[in-house]
Amino acid sequence: MNINQVRRLGALLLLCALVLVGQSDNSTISGVIKDPSGSVVANAKVSLRNEDTSFERQTTTNETGFYTVTNIAPGYYTVTVEASGFKKTSRSRNKLDAGLPIAVNMELTVGQVSETINVEASAAQINTESATVGKTVEQKQIQNLTLNGRNPLFLALLKPGVRGGALSGFSFGLTNGGFAMNGGRMQDALITFDGAVGVRTRANGTSIGTADLDTVQEVQILTANYSAEYGRSAAGQIRMVTRSGSKDFHASAYEYLRNSALDANSWARNRSTATNFTAPFRYNQYGYNVSGPLTIPRLFNKNREKVYFLFAQEWVKFRQDQTSFQRVPSAAMRNGDFSELLGANPFYGSPRAINDPLTGAPFPGNIIPADRRSSNGMAFLRTFPLPNGSFQGNANFLQVRGQPQNQRKDTISVDYNPTQNQVFRFRGSNYNFDIKNAFGGGFDFAPSALDRPNQTASLGHTLTLSPTTINDFLVTASVDRVTIAVQTDGGRYLRSRAGINYPYIFSEPKEINDKIPTVVIPNVGTIDGGPYPASSSGPIYNLSDNFTKIAGNHTLKFGALWEKSGQNDFDQINVSGVPGGTNNQNGRFDFNDVRPGGAPGSGTGLANAALGLFSTYAEIGPRSFTPYRGHMFEFFGQDSWRVTQKLKLELGFRGSWQNGYYKSLWGNEAYFDPAKYNSAQAAVLDRASGNVISGNRFNGVVIPGKEFPAAGKGRVPAIDSGLYNNLLSGGNAYPSPNQLDITPRLGLAYSFGNKQVIRAGFGGFVSRPGVYDSVFLGGNPPFQPMASVTNGIADQPGGATRTQFPQFFMTIDRAYRIPRSYNWNVSYQREIGFATTLEVGYVGTSGNYLARERDLNQLPTGTTFQAANAGANVNFLRTFKGFANIPMLEHSGRSEYNGLQVELNRRFTKGLLFGFAYTLSKSMDGNSGPREGFIDVFNQGLNWGKSSFDTRHVAVVNFVYELPFFNSSASKLTRTVAGGWQLSGVTQWQTGSPFLIGNGDDYLGIGSSNTKTWNLSGDPSLKHEFANVNASGNYTGVTNFWFDPVRNSAGAQTLATRPANGALPNQNRNSIGLHNPGFQNWNLAAFKNFRFAERQNIQFRLEAFNWNNHPNWNGVDNNPTSATFGLVTGKGSERNLQLSLRYSF
Repeated sequence: MNINQVRRLGALLLLCALVLVGQSDNSTISGVIKDPSGSVVANAKVSLRNEDTSFERQTTTNETGFYTVTNIAPGYYTVTVEASGFKKTSRSRNKLDAGLPIAVNMELTVGQVSETINVEASAAQINTESATVGKTVEQKQIQNLTLNGRNPLFLALLKPGVRGGALSGFSFGLTNGGFAMNGGRMQDALITFDGAVGVRTRANGTSIGTADLDTVQEVQILTANYSAEYGRSAAGQIRMVTRSGSKDFHASAYEYLRNSALDANSWARNRSTATNFTAPFRYNQYGYNVSGPLTIPRLFNKNREKVYFLFAQEWVKFRQDQTSFQRVPSAAMRNGDFSELLGANPFYGSPRAINDPLTGAPFPGNIIPADRRSSNGMAFLRTFPLPNGSFQGNANFLQVRGQPQNQRKDTISVDYNPTQNQVFRFRGSNYNFDIKNAFGGGFDFAPSALDRPNQTASLGHTLTLSPTTINDFLVTASVDRVTIAVQTDGGRYLRSRAGINYPYIFSEPKEINDKIPTVVIPNVGTIDGGPYPASSSGPIYNLSDNFTKIAGNHTLKFGALWEKSGQNDFDQINVSGVPGGTNNQNGRFDFNDVRPGGAPGSGTGLANAALGLFSTYAEIGPRSFTPYRGHMFEFFGQDSWRVTQKLKLELGFRGSWQNGYYKSLWGNEAYFDPAKYNSAQAAVLDRASGNVISGNRFNGVVIPGKEFPAAGKGRVPAIDSGLYNNLLSGGNAYPSPNQLDITPRLGLAYSFGNKQVIRAGFGGFVSRPGVYDSVFLGGNPPFQPMASVTNGIADQPGGATRTQFPQFFMTIDRAYRIPRSYNWNVSYQREIGFATTLEVGYVGTSGNYLARERDLNQLPTGTTFQAANAGANVNFLRTFKGFANIPMLEHSGRSEYNGLQVELNRRFTKGLLFGFAYTLSKSMDGNSGPREGFIDVFNQGLNWGKSSFDTRHVAVVNFVYELPFFNSSASKLTRTVAGGWQLSGVTQWQTGSPFLIGNGDDYLGIGSSNTKTWNLSGDPSLKHEFANVNASGNYTGVTNFWFDPVRNSAGAQTLATRPANGALPNQNRNSIGLHNPGFQNWNLAAFKNFRFAERQNIQFRLEAFNWNNHPNWNGVDNNPTSATFGLVTGKGSERNLQLSLRYSF
């Protein structure tokens, strides 16, 4: 180790010794103590006691009467104040939420300390301590509101600024919720479970596990301007906080039940007589939990105030049949007899003759002689099941197969308070989800079986060095594992069983050597062996610590966080640029009606299969495994300054340095660098096919490093071959090292008395990008071998001439910036009576360096329409010869959001809770996700428009109401039957997202099939919603049009016209003012509680999701060349009912 490395290590250790922050779920209670005259009381003793665990912290007020107790767990607290000359005063039921500090100001009464005054805090609690735009879903809502699938993540939809789907949607498994918070993308947001990262490293996608609803204490939603101690996200945070045990024992056991007999049928199934009944299914969700003190009477934890635990388990079993309608070859075709094609037939409609490829003349009777048939080609046809009827869409085969899904959750929580100055907290979750898919490619030959065990764990230690000095340490671990296997039951996946025995091109063993290939033939279903087995895993480790010092009216926090994480990827096959490209390691055959280049054939794909005459065959070699690794280091400083009794300032900053995930431990990743491309070595291409004739196929390809690491040798064939050492970069970093990002956090809260506050803030935030699903650098050549053959024989596919195809190559911009956002907000909140608060606010967001993909090899506008380029293949015309598309991930996008947000909230008190959230907003961007392509990369302004998730109006109402009737009746029978009733409900109203009018027609002449907008020449607005338009342009009573296609007398649409060849359109993406249908959602639940033996209860529950079966339309056809242009084509959100029974004590 050289001297510079020693210095760097020493500096890092010194910094870590000073501070390290986690993103703690603890919070702060502070306040000012006054006497009856309004003067402050100094040196008063202040005690805070957790009402569930009796854990207590103490401090004293300073000379300004101010006190602060920080780094305490969320929950209900009793605040007690003692001072000489005043009565002892206590205020109970002070609700502290995770990460959202509260003020508990108290006025003392003159008297003796031995006298005591007890009061209860108001349920209406305004935020005078922070500028954070954040809300908390409390336990009463979590336990009692209707959630279809009981996934607490979706409770975020109850808060302003959060846009998502309907709460009636059935979702019990892994998801990121599909939210957009204040105009941010969900992949730039963060989910945590007790401080542990809960988002996959792969694409920042679905959650790592799903929380057990019964164990969640609260769900905290931070949407903008959260304090400097919270990082790793630029688009909001959703933080799950697990319940702790208490000094009393509690337990419950329950089951939730759904089945098809309780549900309304879907609109799509009702349209067919074959499926005009509810799809059969069964859903059972059941579990138990137990919590309390860990105690040994008279020996350990005698007062039940030291150690508490919670343990819970839950299972889900979901059984549903899947139906597949397919078209399969007839029994005669399986023997080479295609005579039925000579008349009307379900395959081609009109008669088709089978030609002899040797003579060009038809085979007699459309029957292929036995000596001309290919043994493997006939085996492909015989692999298909036999027809079993006549069904919709000329299908002749129907199969129904079960698709079981199982889920298990284990949750543990342990709190240990060895002294009043120390707290240890452990939270752990073990989650497993598995599903056996019914079909693969429409048949049950090789369906996949997915297994996803996920775990999160966090261990925290809070040490109170003095009432004004606190240290909080946190270490967390999260891992997401995915294993996708092939179901082997029945042996249907075996190619040898079907008589398939062609030799592979790559001699290396396959993951499953005897698996069927993929076979694609026009007008019949696809035989698909699929891409599996495959696997991936994403470990995330965080080590953090924060240090708090209270100095006068200042609460100072400093800290940092170190993260090590990665993605072990064995599922990154790139096939987009391979002719007949496959993700099946066992190969893919394409039998087309017309073979490439006019090669001899029969004229039909089915007969070509029987003859073994494929159009293309593709195969991949040994599967690439890439262990990506990345690191992150963040630090912060923050001062919460009580300037006056009315004014609170928050001043802070956060620094972030990230090493992106695209660093393979084995060195097996390849980039394309335009600066390294040498035109003098450009590949020579065939003008008609675009295939490579000669030249350097790796011109511009770079492998980072001076040499391959030792860890890759013996594991990566391309490294062992030594053929690609010349591609090493010589030490240059790809992507370039990231610079340190430092962003500010500023906030103020100014209160008017105890019932009004104005809050404002500004802050900068950076996200933690994952391994994007569309950028597999380890799946690029040369690390993922591929071969493609054109016009060969199925019995010997490797014997045909290999095709040197232009390579589809994924890469990353070397200037790899980290996505960030800036938030600004101002709001007014006040208590309006009835234990209710009202808040009205504005939130603005600017997103910068957002991820998007840009094709480096797109043709300039109008290229394919130039006379000199007539007849040339698109790949022949590209700038970088030898390559097809080169999608490059770059962080260069931007977005804008402005929103008015209103919230009315009453916490649960006196049997009633309700909330109302409304958002009026507008979100604009150039791309709403990394994979949302450009209309034209040379005219990027065409993409600027409303975000794909832009939603103008969102309103949500929720309530919980314990009916007060007959609960105190003198008659036990009356109390039992008529008392104990409770209602809850959630209602949503949401307008639709924007859409463009256009399709993939390449009128720009750029060699791209990305969706492009068409010119508008009419007014698409209807005179009234869901009118119909007849051929004369008049409206009729049929209600299936969403917008007016402006039909002419011939019935053709005239609303949109295709721009001239090479001309730009007159509308940007999502700019025409058309929006998809919105939705209404009405969920309602009724509860009946049977209480007995004081602490015991049995609860029966009936829940109805979309109880009024309100039709929510979808599937608006925006393709101007479609016969259904302008029509709504689908409906969702049919009514679901759920029953449950629960015992608790």
